[in-house]
Amino acid sequence: MNKDQSEVLSRFNNLVIQHPQFKSALNKIVEAYQLNDEIGFQLNLICIGMSGTGKSTLKRKVVERYPVYYTKDQKIVPVLVIDTPSLPTVKNMAEAMLFQLGDSTFNKGSAVEKTGRILNYIKQCEVKLIIFDELQHFIDQGNRAAPRQVSDWLKTLIDQSGASSVLMGLEQSEHILRINEQLRRRFSRRVNLKPFSMVCSNSFREFIKVLKGLYRTADMPLSGDIDQDLFKRWHFATNGIIAHMTNLIVSAYQIAQREGYKSIHQQCLEQAFTESIWSEGEGKLNPFNRNFGFNRLIKPGMPFHAARTKELDV
Repeated sequence: MNKDQSEVLSRFNNLVIQHPQFKSALNKIVEAYQLNDEIGFQLNLICIGMSGTGKSTLKRKVVERYPVYYTKDQKIVPVLVIDTPSLPTVKNMAEAMLFQLGDSTFNKGSAVEKTGRILNYIKQCEVKLIIFDELQHFIDQGNRAAPRQVSDWLKTLIDQSGASSVLMGLEQSEHILRINEQLRRRFSRRVNLKPFSMVCSNSFREFIKVLKGLYRTADMPLSGDIDQDLFKRWHFATNGIIAHMTNLIVSAYQIAQREGYKSIHQQCLEQAFTESIWSEGEGKLNPFNRNFGFNRLIKPGMPFHAARTKELDV
C-alpha cells in the first residue's frame, strides 16, 4: 500500500458524516447536557436508530466534546456512558455504572448500597449527562420485556441523579417505554437516526450529497454528468445506511487501486458489493449488475431483511 492509499483509508477511518439528521441529533443531546450544566435542568431523550445509522458516532462525538478530566483531587466525568449488559439486571447495571465511575469495589454490596454509591459518584464526578447505550438488551431473545424491577430501578436512579439522560438503542428498544409508563413519561422527547429514503425527495438529495462526499474522500469524485441510475443502485445496495455506504466505497476504492483504475467503475462497485455487503449478491441480485431488477433486498436471507420498513419501500 502506497502513501496516498494509506492517507485515503486514514481519512475514511476518521470520517464523521455530519448530515442534517446527525447534526440535529447531536444538537439535541448537547442541549440536554448544557441545560443541566448551566441551570441544573434535567432533560431526557430517547435516541433510536437501526444498526449503522450513526448512534455510536453520535455517542463518540458527545464524549469528545465533554471529555473526562482531573482536578487536583477529583476525577470529573461530564458525560457518563453505560453499555447495557446483554442480560440486564439491577445488579449488573449498577456494577457497570460503578465500574465506569472508577469504583474499585464495583461488585461489592447490596443493590441499595450500590445505588447509593452511584448517586454519590455522580455528584462527586459532576456528571451532567448519562448515556445508556444498547438499550435493546432490555428485550430478550424471546422478545419479552425485561423485568419491570430493572426499568423501575433505572427510572428511580435517573430521577435521583439529577443528570440529564439519553436512552440509546435499536428500534425495538422502545418496548421498554411501552411496558413502563413512568419511564415513558420521562423520555417523551425522541431523537431518530433513520436511513436515507428514496421515497422522500429531501432525504434522497441528502443521500446523494453524502455519496458525492464519500467519492471526494476517496479522491475519485463523480463527474458532473452522472445520472440518477447510479444513485438508485447505491441506495438499493446500502438501504440508505451510512455504515454500508462507507464500507462499500472503501471496498470499491481498494478494488480500483488494485486494478489500477483512476476512478471507481461500476464493475468495482459490483465486486465490492459481494465483498463488503452480501457474499451471495451476484448477477441479478447485485444492484450494480446490469441485470439487476431494482427490487429491495429485503426477503429472508437477503442483507436488509431485518431492516424492512415502510420508509424504505419504493
